[in-house]
Amino acid sequence: MRVIVLVPEQVEIEAVDPDDTPVEEIKASLRRALQQAKAGQRLPLSKMWEGIDAE
Repeated sequence: MRVIVLVPEQVEIEAVDPDDTPVEEIKASLRRALQQAKAGQRLPLSKMWEGIDAE
């Protein structure tokens, strides 16, 4: 599995929306997800949409 994380260059950082999730938080989340996938802790795709109103 290959994960590519795009990080804005310094010039772009000033124009980033303050409501965006911080890069460090995203990296931590990706690390957790990768560890869970390696440990076999996966959620079937059919269950991912349960409880979500997609209308």
